[in-house]
Amino acid sequence: MGVAHMMQLQRLCDSIAIFLEDDLDPRSFFQTKKIANRYNCEQLEEKCNQFALQRFIEIAQSDEFMDLDEKFISFLMESNETKAKEEGKCKMLLAWTKHDIDERKECFLSLVMKFQLTKMTLSYRRFLVENEPLLFESMQSIQSLTLSILDSHGDISSKDFNLTKNKQLVVFDQTSQRMHSIDVIDKTWTPMQTIDQAIIKNLYSAVMMEPYIYVICTNKLFYRLEYAESNAKWEQMANTNLQYACVVALDGFVYGIEYGGRPNIMERYDPSNNRWTRLTNKSLILYGESLVAADGKVFCIAGHSDQQHRATNQVEIYDPVTSTWSMDNRSLNEARYRASATVTEEGIYVMGGCNVNGTSTLTTVEFRSSVTKTWMMLKPMKNARFNFSSCVIDGKVYVIGGNGNSANIEEYDPEIKEWKIIETIQGKNIFPRATVAISI
Repeated sequence: MGVAHMMQLQRLCDSIAIFLEDDLDPRSFFQTKKIANRYNCEQLEEKCNQFALQRFIEIAQSDEFMDLDEKFISFLMESNETKAKEEGKCKMLLAWTKHDIDERKECFLSLVMKFQLTKMTLSYRRFLVENEPLLFESMQSIQSLTLSILDSHGDISSKDFNLTKNKQLVVFDQTSQRMHSIDVIDKTWTPMQTIDQAIIKNLYSAVMMEPYIYVICTNKLFYRLEYAESNAKWEQMANTNLQYACVVALDGFVYGIEYGGRPNIMERYDPSNNRWTRLTNKSLILYGESLVAADGKVFCIAGHSDQQHRATNQVEIYDPVTSTWSMDNRSLNEARYRASATVTEEGIYVMGGCNVNGTSTLTTVEFRSSVTKTWMMLKPMKNARFNFSSCVIDGKVYVIGGNGNSANIEEYDPEIKEWKIIETIQGKNIFPRATVAISI
């Protein structure tokens, strides 16, 4: 772009800008924005602006967010199109300000009063007033009044806001033929949108990638639903070549690998052009693998080999940057297949499944630390299960469905290192591999 701009090759500049637009994702956003600003690519700038509004939470959690300039931060905070709750915007504004408090304090004080404070929870507003010294400089004179107004609404405790909070589990129920969400805190169930008949008959797995839930069916059809819109309809997207697909979301793409067909192929779905792309084959030909995204890579964990007639404990890692597979030099402690895997900020969890010879169902759990890169055994689940779903909410791991005791929802708390049954599903027949966690 620099050379093309210097030589005034406008058509080449435009072509490069179009390529950068198509390649835009949370990882490339910051560099693309710098290029657009440096070379005055107005259309590319606008594309970056809209991307940041739609994907604010992902952008805000990057370290590079702290280096954004005051003008762009103001744009994000003031826009009514920013896809984030007021608490989320305020928390990230505070973090950005504290990164260089002397230079950014005035900007913070001018922006904070532009938030729609009534849309914040009372507990978070009280937390701010009680705990954020930055607010005192503009609100100290009304602190007592603010607290009295908040307290008049009842016994409101002070509570911080977490970007990962307000999440719920979503299941696909064959009995009612609709989705239901469950709040894991108060155990309340809420009916959601109905499920199309074409999906009910063939649903296999699901993945959440804001603002959509995507589902893959056994007839290779692929659908999505904008779940936050109560009147949203299922959209049929481009078909995949995968029939029994295990799927995971990473950096704005959906990655899928054949779970039941025993090949070694993986495909990637790009929502920007509604297209599936065949990726490099992995080394091991397995079925019943577990798929997770962590550290910017896709981990394909364990699985069953027809050639060896047994499960494996090996782990293959796909790097989207180099389009290559590599074997993890540290394997699981226990071979397994048809297990479930999920990831937290601390590392990867693999739970349950069938043992090496398929003669029994497992309760065992393993954890791979993102720091040490080693696998360690944790306390086992309460129920043995395979072919089930697992999700993370507020750092806790939830398992649901599958063969075994599919009615029990279990929770693992990493702080106390204990499993407990938090709910027993009644009157629902849920798809075992399709539970996802969404933000409400």
